Amino acid sequence: MSGLVSIRACCAAALVSGVSASSFAYDHYLEVPIAASQDPTFLRNLLLSSGAGIVRIGVFGDSQEASPDFWGRHYIMECNALLVEALGPTSETVLLGQRWLDSTPEWLAATANVSSSTGPVPQIPSAAVPPGVLARARIGPADGSDAFHAVLMPGAERCVVPHRVSGSWFHDGSEVVVDVLLARRSMTGSLAWRGSIIETSHPTPDAPPLIQGILPGQPADGAQVGWVTTGALPRTAHGFRQVSILGAHPDAPVDVLGARFRNSTQSRGVLLQPLAVGGASIGDLVAKHGASGPAIAALGLDAAMLHFGANDGYLSAQEWATRLQKAIDVLRWMHGDPHFPIIIVSDTHQRELPAGSQYDFFPGAAAAVAQTNPSILAFNMRRIHEERFLWNDSQNLGLADSVHHKPHAQYMMARALVSTMLETAGLPVPGCEPNESWADHYHPLGASCAPGMPCALMVEADADSVGRPFVAGGDCSDDDGDGSIDDCQQAPSPDLTRDGVVDGADLGLLMTLWASDDSTADITGDGLVNGADLGRLLIFWGPLP
Repeated sequence: MSGLVSIRACCAAALVSGVSASSFAYDHYLEVPIAASQDPTFLRNLLLSSGAGIVRIGVFGDSQEASPDFWGRHYIMECNALLVEALGPTSETVLLGQRWLDSTPEWLAATANVSSSTGPVPQIPSAAVPPGVLARARIGPADGSDAFHAVLMPGAERCVVPHRVSGSWFHDGSEVVVDVLLARRSMTGSLAWRGSIIETSHPTPDAPPLIQGILPGQPADGAQVGWVTTGALPRTAHGFRQVSILGAHPDAPVDVLGARFRNSTQSRGVLLQPLAVGGASIGDLVAKHGASGPAIAALGLDAAMLHFGANDGYLSAQEWATRLQKAIDVLRWMHGDPHFPIIIVSDTHQRELPAGSQYDFFPGAAAAVAQTNPSILAFNMRRIHEERFLWNDSQNLGLADSVHHKPHAQYMMARALVSTMLETAGLPVPGCEPNESWADHYHPLGASCAPGMPCALMVEADADSVGRPFVAGGDCSDDDGDGSIDDCQQAPSPDLTRDGVVDGADLGLLMTLWASDDSTADITGDGLVNGADLGRLLIFWGPLP
């Protein structure tokens, strides 16, 4: 325990000496640059280094970033997919949490957890466990009654981001191993591991092992937290690799923090590692996880992304900047590097902010911190979301509630973040022509309107999410002065009969023209009358607004 005491003491010292809060007012987010930094070239160097070794970026945040447990399960995974598109496959999975994540798998793996109801509690204190990580004391016998099973899905099979299934995401090979992250106990035993090939991507606890072995139950060289590694897992032309991590002795527990698949011969790619907890605020990283330095350092992060703000609306911008600086100081102290790279990502628009909230000034506070510290970038995603997606107080079709986002909006947010990272680093955005904006290519604004329906500017993904018609490039103007929006005259409408109500007459006409290319019933404008058009029609059933 003496090591943990010294961690807390050093952490406290860092907080006392490392904070220099700004004393000036911060700009409103619409006046803050998209990217603020003393020198953003460090990001380019970081991303380009992924060709020669894995680049791990820890994402610290709240439920919007806590993939895959909460509202961020689409966001972080889509970010990782976009990074692969830009920079190539990764040679590792994220640190897999010891949870039952089979029905909603993580980015490249599905997991199943079985814990003994009478097992001991982990010896590592909760404050020494990184956010989002679950510590378990694994005990034997190695009969499967207390075990963690993980299945590698190199093609993101069954990923919750459906359009990413069956891609080349993992840098596969014959020498794929599993690293297990352990915390030191005063007395401990060992772990058993089993490697299997299973037919489906669902974890199979009773799968017969093709290879197995014993792992040490303590990190090496007296470390507080560290890795132990299995042998190479079996590989066949068909099926999926599965690993099972089991306690070997009933009276000698091993504190396990998680596991990851890794190509042991070729290291490459960029990986966002979620380290987030639902409901977290910027101060929680220090207050609740301030002793987790050894575990966070063991993850081998090359940078940290701080993605806070949604739960801090009650703070003044000054206090938020102070707590942000504390979090940066602690992360840099944990890594023993005063220039450890930090990326600050401002949270998006939200509703129901406390009266007098200074949330709108948090991006300005982040920019000020970035401009007074080396190797820090602050991305003003709040401004990007408003300018590119028109998410604001008057319109935000991406929100599912006051703060969390629908799946389609999470994809949009991921596209915005990764594309902004690439543009800031001077790297091309896949799919875009030179000098073409990622937003103009992937999410151009247009008009959503139809006869009898008020016109609104939005992106197509938002329009699709609520079944509204969309005219790419439309601007809701009435250039001919006839009192009707020009784009609405030709816009597809669910009211096929143009009588102001969507009812059986419209349904009958649509069915008559089913499978044709007749524009009369092609509500989606994709050149075919099919189920997509039927879905739009049913959404608007009844009188048009």
